[in-house]
Amino acid sequence: MNISDRWLSESSSMKFFLILCSVTVLSPLLAQTPSVSEIVSRARAAVGSERALTGVITLNIRGTLEPADPRLPAAKLRIIARKPCSQRMELTVNDIVETTILHGKSGCLMRSNLLTETTQMRVLTAPELDRVAYATRQFFSFYRPHKKSNERIHYRGIVDYRGVKCYQLDYVLPERVTTTRLFSVADASLVAEKIDNGVESMNVGTQTVDGINFPKKIEYYEDGQKLHTVIFTEIIVNQPLERGVFNIPKASEK
Repeated sequence: MNISDRWLSESSSMKFFLILCSVTVLSPLLAQTPSVSEIVSRARAAVGSERALTGVITLNIRGTLEPADPRLPAAKLRIIARKPCSQRMELTVNDIVETTILHGKSGCLMRSNLLTETTQMRVLTAPELDRVAYATRQFFSFYRPHKKSNERIHYRGIVDYRGVKCYQLDYVLPERVTTTRLFSVADASLVAEKIDNGVESMNVGTQTVDGINFPKKIEYYEDGQKLHTVIFTEIIVNQPLERGVFNIPKASEK
């Protein structure tokens, strides 16, 4: 197994759909414990105006993914997303490209070799579709729960996270907690985010695009060990997308 095969087998593009989805920099909260709606409203207001947030229809993101393990190569990352639930993610390591496409209720995973010009494709399973759809919605929700999926937010009190006092909010889908977000009591900034597979993420830095604050990079951890860092080199909001970018290829078109 060559280095790109090893990297992709250990950290395939599907994994990043499970963990990609954070936008931060939050406004100060009141001294007293705020309600859930107050936390969410203030968080959204600090990320951008309601007009800016609700006006996001498409995102075109480029970046790199740098593994914590120096033996593994960095990967090129591209994410194209369109509201309400379409996304294309390309992860390139050396000559191998893994592409995950979601379009409504359909999705596929393709693995292409640029040297041999061959592609293998399979459809996403039902659990994979749910995960990818959830990740896609996070690009446009800006901390609001997804009511159509019956997602709810529960306030779990104040906890200590790495020495920082935080409000804990659990974003819960039916029968399971999907995401836990920890907001600083002092300034309401997002200290950390956890998803239900045990992966934690921390946003680093801020870049403002069309009046919306996005992170410069996101660091990911599991069991206290750093997995990798995603660095965003370009974020474009509401740019017209290439026709057919979310099309699911037929077998003859691979």
